[in-house]
Amino acid sequence: MRRIASTLALATLLAAGIAHAQLLPAAPASTARATATPDHTIPEVIPAPARAEVQSASSNLLLEDAYRIERSGAFTETVTRSVRINTVAGISEWSSVRLPYSVSRQKLDVLSAWVSTPDGKRIEVGKNQIFTKLDNAGVGAPMFSDTELRIIVFPQLAVGATLHYSYRIDTHEALFPGQFSDIESYSRYGDWGKVRLSYDIPADLPFHVQSYGMQAWAPTTPAGSGRKLIGFALDNVPPMAPETIAPSPYVFSPRVMVSTFPDYAAIGDAYWARAQAMSAVTPEVRKLADAITRGISGKRAQAVAIYDWVSKHIRYVAVYFGVGGVVPHDAATVIANRYGDCKDHATLLEALLAAKGIDAIGALINAGGPNRPPQVAANHFNHIITYLPQWHLFVDSTVGEAPFGELPGSDLGRQVVLVRAAPGEPRVMHTPGFGPATMGLISDDHSEITADGSLIARSSERGVGATDIGMRGNFLSVRPGQEKYIMQSMLASRGMQGTGDMQFGNPLDFATPFVLRMQVKVPAFAQLPGPAAVTIPGSGTWINVPGGDAAGRRLPLACTGSARVSNTHLRFPPGSHFIAIPPPVNFSNSAGHYQARYQLAGTSVIAERSLVTTGDGLCPASDLAALQALAGVIGKDQRAQVLYAGPGVALHWLQAQPAAQP
Repeated sequence: MRRIASTLALATLLAAGIAHAQLLPAAPASTARATATPDHTIPEVIPAPARAEVQSASSNLLLEDAYRIERSGAFTETVTRSVRINTVAGISEWSSVRLPYSVSRQKLDVLSAWVSTPDGKRIEVGKNQIFTKLDNAGVGAPMFSDTELRIIVFPQLAVGATLHYSYRIDTHEALFPGQFSDIESYSRYGDWGKVRLSYDIPADLPFHVQSYGMQAWAPTTPAGSGRKLIGFALDNVPPMAPETIAPSPYVFSPRVMVSTFPDYAAIGDAYWARAQAMSAVTPEVRKLADAITRGISGKRAQAVAIYDWVSKHIRYVAVYFGVGGVVPHDAATVIANRYGDCKDHATLLEALLAAKGIDAIGALINAGGPNRPPQVAANHFNHIITYLPQWHLFVDSTVGEAPFGELPGSDLGRQVVLVRAAPGEPRVMHTPGFGPATMGLISDDHSEITADGSLIARSSERGVGATDIGMRGNFLSVRPGQEKYIMQSMLASRGMQGTGDMQFGNPLDFATPFVLRMQVKVPAFAQLPGPAAVTIPGSGTWINVPGGDAAGRRLPLACTGSARVSNTHLRFPPGSHFIAIPPPVNFSNSAGHYQARYQLAGTSVIAERSLVTTGDGLCPASDLAALQALAGVIGKDQRAQVLYAGPGVALHWLQAQPAAQP
């Protein structure tokens, strides 16, 4: 199935000729998908190794995590932990522990903290070594964050020492009234001694549980009257060696997910119950919506104008709603302050659009996190974007550099839950996956080799979807006057000496495609008059794939489907002739499709190359062999050279010469 998909995608790219290939299909890049089929060939948990495969910087000797949950959703969590320091890196890692909590909803108490030195001494952590500070996420916009950090600084840490600490968090107000949800995971890269996790709940409380790689455990302390205990254990699990291009360890490590929510729609309902009033269309909101859309007719054009205004005028403060409450500020407050977190962005955007009669619905999403949603309706969401039912389109105004209809890579291929129902739409949907329409790069290069062997190259690049967003964001930080320095640094990284310059448009001009134009001059690039050989400019690393034994691969792959098209015209001095050019390539397998064509036009070589890779964020370990095969074909082709002779060079040397007589 993957091979068929990649071949069809490449056919789209090559329509009407690769020299003018278009990565954008007719459908918008962020059009919703109702369902996504999970790849069941990826195991939920990778078996633990029989023995330690790497030395861990630290070892978790003990981790006890006990929850007591009330019917209201309030709960108490008590944690006891002991960690041994194994290396110097472990000292840096554990020199302090940062414990976040919500000031408005929670109370955190450090119960104990000390260090056991290698020679057996006990060093207590002093009161002056435990302090509180505002979470960095709220710096510069404190009214948008009530999250603080309780920080424990451990004295006299050394290799062989063990740090101990315990704390209790009392949550007197549930994130969602009457509901509880939790996800705990234990990385396969960690060294785990004794792990105990327990939930003390009312006996008749609906409590949905899903776990992988954990053992059932019965706590020795009995539950109280009318209550029950659910426990999980992990014992003496050594660390696994990491593997390259692996996803977050969460997706293949032991984990537990619990929730009182009956389904994901209930999470959306709970969010909307607290957020609905904040998106009311007040006279102030209506006045601003009218001002933004003055002179603009048509609902979609008005939606674009409103989205652009919110993206450019409301500074994004990255305070995830999973900590510190889920109630957004009202639209008027966000307008007045000109900043807000994701909840506030979504609320204001929804209110402004509603003022113009355009329906917009918040969509809860786990942006950039592990792309493996629990089957249990656990609250794994850390972000909220906006769904526009009229066009079946997702938008994310928090990005700042994303044109209307484009999503960043962190939002692609993700499960979302609409916070309220839309007629004829499912509540659980998926954003568009990775592919040519959502992540691509198109480049055109016009290069010339001059009579003295110098290379003068002029090229342009433009991105598609997430790549376009990334380019806009990167170049937004480039200050005028840095362009030549950046080009020199780029040439130096490729082992070339030369000069260059670049030009690009306004990254925040969403009405105009963002195009990067570059000019480069590299002396002594080619040997003239020759005969000699050169690699075609524009070659390089198109795909990063680890080597090694593919058959021995254990971990799944972080894989993203994308597309790249490159068209290069390399002109030689008049009178040059060619001995050989690279042969054409047309290669497909389950990992993707690579095609290259080369032709001569006078004294120019024209190279047309394209690559489409498959993958929607997570691929089975067995795909590594196909990726390696694809990368091998690409690397071989892009190392291929043009064999040429400059003007005035005779080719008699190609004729066979008689062997010298002894």
